[in-house]
Amino acid sequence: MKQRIITAAVALVILFGVFVCYDTFVLNAAISIIGAIAVFELLHATGYVKSKAILVFSLGYAVVVPFFSTLKIHGMQVYVTIAYFILIFGSLLILHNEIRFEEVAISFFISLVVPTAFSSIVLMRDRYSRNGFLYILLCCVAAWISDSCAYFAGRAFGKHKMAPQISPHKTIEGAIGGVAGCCVFFVLTCFIYQQYQAHVNGIFIRCSWGKIALIAVFCSLVSIVGDLMASVVKRQTGIKDFGKIMPGHGGIMDRFDSFLFVAPTIYLILQYMPILN
Repeated sequence: MKQRIITAAVALVILFGVFVCYDTFVLNAAISIIGAIAVFELLHATGYVKSKAILVFSLGYAVVVPFFSTLKIHGMQVYVTIAYFILIFGSLLILHNEIRFEEVAISFFISLVVPTAFSSIVLMRDRYSRNGFLYILLCCVAAWISDSCAYFAGRAFGKHKMAPQISPHKTIEGAIGGVAGCCVFFVLTCFIYQQYQAHVNGIFIRCSWGKIALIAVFCSLVSIVGDLMASVVKRQTGIKDFGKIMPGHGGIMDRFDSFLFVAPTIYLILQYMPILN
C-alpha cells in the first residue's frame, strides 16, 4: 500500500505539471509517451508480437500520432500511416520465416487504435481551446474517480458479482457506487469550473446539468467496460499486470485502460451534445 501511495503521489505531480503546460506541446509529448508505452505493453508484455522490427515501427507510429492535429500538416496522418503500413507489411514479406501475419495484423490494429484513442485528449484541447481543459478533467473523473468510487463502494456493500469469470472482485454494488460517484464529481467539477471562470475571468458559462449527469452515467459505464476489456486481455494472455513502470500499480495500461475508452467517448459525445453554453 505504501508503494502504491508513493507512486500515485509522483504520478499526480507529473499530471499537475502536464496540466500547467496544457496549452503547449508538453501535452502532446505526454500523450505520445503514454500511447507508445501502452502499445509496447499490449504488443510485448502480452506476447502478441515478438519481432523487434515490428515493435520499433509500431512504437514509432504511436509516438507521432498525438502531433497530427496540432501540427495541421495537410495529409500528414495519411502519409505517415501509409508509410507505417508499408514498413510492417514489407517486414512480413522480407522476414516471412520469422514474422507471422498475426503479429503484423495485431500490431497494425493496436498501433492505430490506442494512440488515436489517447489523442482524443489533444483533439479536445485543439478543438475546444476555451473549455478543453474542463473536458480533459472530466475524462480523468470518468476514468479514475469513478473507479475509486466503485472500489470503495464494492468493499463496503459488494455482494453480487458483476463478471466473476473476468474480474471476480467487481460487484454490481461497486458499479452503482462508481456511477453515482462519477455523477457527483462531474457536476462538482463543472460547477467549480463555472465559478472559476465567473469570478476570475469574468466569463459566465451556462451548464446543462441534465446533460452533464447523463454523460457522467454513460461514461462511468464505458469506464467499467474498458476495465473489463483489459481484464479479458490479461486473463487470455496469462499476465497479472501489463508492466512494471508504475510500482504497486503495474503498467501504463493498468492505469489507463478505462481512459482509453472514456476519452474518445467524451470527445464524440461533445460533438452532438454540448454541455456548456
